[in-house]
Amino acid sequence: AAANLGPASRRKREKGGGGGGGQDGTSPALYVDRRKSKVWNYYTKLGDAYVECNICKKQLSFHNSTTTMREHLVRKHGIRDTLLSQLKDDQVSESDYATPENAIKRCRQMTPESGLYHAASCSEPRSEVILELVLEMIFRDLHPLSMVKDKGFGLLLGYLEPNFTLPTPVQLSGMLWHRYNVVKQHLERYLRTAQAIVLCVEFWVSQLSQTYLSITANFIDGEWRRARCGMETQRAETEDGLGEKLYAVLAEFGLSGKSVFCVMHDSPQSAAVTAPQLRAAYGWSSLCCAARTLHLCI
Repeated sequence: AAANLGPASRRKREKGGGGGGGQDGTSPALYVDRRKSKVWNYYTKLGDAYVECNICKKQLSFHNSTTTMREHLVRKHGIRDTLLSQLKDDQVSESDYATPENAIKRCRQMTPESGLYHAASCSEPRSEVILELVLEMIFRDLHPLSMVKDKGFGLLLGYLEPNFTLPTPVQLSGMLWHRYNVVKQHLERYLRTAQAIVLCVEFWVSQLSQTYLSITANFIDGEWRRARCGMETQRAETEDGLGEKLYAVLAEFGLSGKSVFCVMHDSPQSAAVTAPQLRAAYGWSSLCCAARTLHLCI
């Protein structure tokens, strides 16, 4: 039917002026999501009046504004407001996406051969955002710091942002330690809100046959949510001195031995060997992981 319309009628129909398509008069294939704000990456909309945080599952009221949602991310999760503000909106009008012709025209305008592509300079705020995203990609996806020296990655980023200068691995290392210290301070304050914690102790072996010890704090926080916080992962060839290691990790986060409700071991053998020592030295009771015990029974 659209093929039988005149050019003017077709343009009107494609822009939503016609009667066909979706319920609001727009064509389903050309539907544009008006929620361009990057803050929606952290939320799920529940109806018209509420949203749910994907990180902590807290529900917030929504009144066609993302201000409260941004404040929640900054206050509760330490997600920087400056990063969100730089990423918040795609500065592209909806009319640019109204028809395929306009989309193709826009892509042609942004090719490297056109002057528009090279004319866009990387401003200082944008450089900071790109730097934060490169750092986040490295620690979220467990990439080595030397990735910024890889030629393929440099070519890709140079094409997308010609005026951006990649940092050195040493600079990224300093930024990574700064990020770690900030997150650790948040975790320290969060752990101090717990009335009692369960320390989970797990020994595991890497692909290089090196033994590691992971210590995790489990507790119910002030909002009745189960919290599981990784406190430390360190090389540990044997289980000797487990009590001293646990006490040192607690002290590093400003916690006392009295805050420990019990110690959870990953195997019955570990619990049998170290439980008497932990009770005698620190008064901590010990339990073995129920799932691990059931697995051994089977």
